[in-house]
This record gives sequence, C-alpha cells and structure tokens, in this order.
Amino acid sequence: MEQIPPHNEKNLLLQVAEGDEFAFRRLYDHYRKKIYALGVFLTKSESLAQELGQDVFMKIWEKREQLREIDYFNSWLRTIARNTATNYIRARAMEKFGINHISAFENSNCFTENDAADREYSLLLQAAVNQLPPQQQKVYILHRQQGLCHEAIAKQLDISVLTSKKYMKLALRSIRIFLEDRMDIVVSLALIIYLT
Repeated sequence: MEQIPPHNEKNLLLQVAEGDEFAFRRLYDHYRKKIYALGVFLTKSESLAQELGQDVFMKIWEKREQLREIDYFNSWLRTIARNTATNYIRARAMEKFGINHISAFENSNCFTENDAADREYSLLLQAAVNQLPPQQQKVYILHRQQGLCHEAIAKQLDISVLTSKKYMKLALRSIRIFLEDRMDIVVSLALIIYLT
C-alpha cells in the first residue's frame, strides 16, 4: 500500500469533501485493507468484515463535508471504525447469546470457527452472570436460562413478582454494562493493532 504524504492527504480530503468520487476512490483504496483486516479480527467473519468496511466508507462519504476541518484523518477514521465495529460487535453479541440463553453449541460434534466465537461469547456472558449479586443471578438464571415466568420465580424464591421483575431489570442492566465494557476494550485493542 502506497503511503499518502500528509500534504497530499489533506488535498485528497479536500477533494473528497467537494464530492470528488475519484479522490474518494483513492482514499478508499488506501485504507480499505486496514478496515477489512480490523473487521475480520473483530467479527471473525469475512462477510461481516466486508459489510463493516462498506459501512465505514459510507459514513465517510456521508460526512465528507467534515473532512475540510480534519487535521488528523487517521484518528478520525479510527473513531468512525471503532464506533461502527462496536455497534457490529454489540449486535452480534446480542444475536449470539440473544441475552435470552446460552446456545447449546457444546452438544455438537462439529467444531467450527463460529463455534469458537460462540464459545467466547458464552464465556463472556457467563462471566457477566457470575458477577451479579446472588438474588439477581438466581432470577436471571430461572427466567432466561430455565424459562420460568416471574410468578413462578416469585413463588420459588419467596419474593414478590414486582421484586422478581426488578431483579431481572437490574441483572440485564449489569450484564449489558459488563459486556459493553469488555467489548470496548477488544475494539480499542484491535483498532490500535490494525490502524496504526
């Protein structure tokens, strides 16, 4: 990949800001491999990595007027890529463990790369559940993993239905915060590795 000298990059950014599609193509060609590599690293999927790259460059094009004021494009790109990747990872995490249950990948005899990602997500979710206070943990497990309704949980734990719902709400908030904190670290590290 050829380096774009800083003075030429600034000119290129100004051209993109004016809507020059050829200049945008040069910018795309220069940074696309970094964004793709980051996407593969984070999502463990080539198709998702391509989607991530398309979204990042679509956002650059949509925000091209801002390019006039940008002095450090690499940092600006890193921020866009980081935010987009974080959104992808959060969406995938929510899909994978659906915040409803841990998938039953362990029952399969076939182990693929997606299974490895599922296992990582499941372990992360389990760590989030393990850090919950005891009552919240019980309510979460009974409701999300065993499928009990709040009335049954209330009866089993000798608490009110309202308390069961409150514990579930608190548990989900704690789990979300736990997962978001860990995902931001992974995204940040990946960005440092792939965009510097």
